[in-house]
Amino acid sequence: MKNRKKKGRMESLIGMIFILLLFAVMIINLIIPGGKSAADEDGGQSVGTRLSINSIISGSFMEQFEEDMRDQFTGKSALFRVKAAMDRFGGSRLENGVYIGRDGQLLEEIEVPDNEQLSANLDAIKSYTETYPDVSTTVTLIPDAACIMNGSLPSLAAVEDQRQLFGMVERELGGSVAWVDAVSALNEHASEKLYYKTDDHWTTLGAFYVFQEAAPALGIEGEVSDDFVSYAVTDGFTGTLAARSGVGLSERERIDIYVPTEGDDDVVVSYVDEGRKTTSLYDSSKLETEDKYSVFLGGDTSLIDIRTVSTSERRLLVVKDSFADCFIPFLAPYYREIVVVDPSGYSGTIADIMETYRITDTLILYSGNTFFTDNTISGVFTGE
Repeated sequence: MKNRKKKGRMESLIGMIFILLLFAVMIINLIIPGGKSAADEDGGQSVGTRLSINSIISGSFMEQFEEDMRDQFTGKSALFRVKAAMDRFGGSRLENGVYIGRDGQLLEEIEVPDNEQLSANLDAIKSYTETYPDVSTTVTLIPDAACIMNGSLPSLAAVEDQRQLFGMVERELGGSVAWVDAVSALNEHASEKLYYKTDDHWTTLGAFYVFQEAAPALGIEGEVSDDFVSYAVTDGFTGTLAARSGVGLSERERIDIYVPTEGDDDVVVSYVDEGRKTTSLYDSSKLETEDKYSVFLGGDTSLIDIRTVSTSERRLLVVKDSFADCFIPFLAPYYREIVVVDPSGYSGTIADIMETYRITDTLILYSGNTFFTDNTISGVFTGE
């Protein structure tokens, strides 16, 4: 009871301090027109709120002020950091769904699936395999960091058992698909950097380990561990979990890409809905932005058609979320064509793709959190 009262008093104190700071920053924004925003820090421009008698009487000042507060709040970033620091001082280790783990490791909460939506997703996948029995279908769900790095979670933090959730999905899909156990593959290397410290994605190293595990199920023969070499493309990455939590904003991490050690890796990448083509699986321009993870395939895109110089006659359909973006380059040497669809942005159906492309194999690759919360997966398979 005493500890509860003490915690309540601490939370009240932190709340009062934050309100005072917020009030002070609002006064600064009123006094200083054209407050600097996060966009300004990246080279953008802001439009200040102009205070005048006429603007107050007409109401335009408050309308513009509210808009400015959303987009260009002076001291917003600093205030966010202070809020996070005060919460941590008060004992909180969870900010906007992000656990502040040991050694500054940030970990997203494990999502609890919506049973009705999950059932719809699984039924849609099974229906797909029944409709296209000659197409080999492989499924792998990638555990989120809190599943593999549970030792980095704050003391007393309780998260859902994602391994158990994955087991339920595997049992439900049964023999309709080839299942790749990504949890076991990553657990074997749990001491290595499999996830970014400041972002919700896995690293390319983590993806490489799961690729090695998935290769036999995908019909890729031989040992693939020596088929690629890694290169660092940036050491200035700060991810979305830092932005969401206000912690680790000064942390800088490395992003690696893997390229084949032998053979020709020429590709033609067509962004179908955008009507543009490139000759690389990477978009180096993204390394100059805050969204550096989008160096892989240029980020979220609804439909991509990748033509390779592989001698294989196999054509792969990948149904995915953003975790697959750094995984797909490992597949390029082994398929003549790879068609990539992101259901969250794709307006068509899988039936449309099957009519357009001569698909021989399918890979469904999602992070656990996305798979259990995405309400677009069943729709893209069924058209409903």
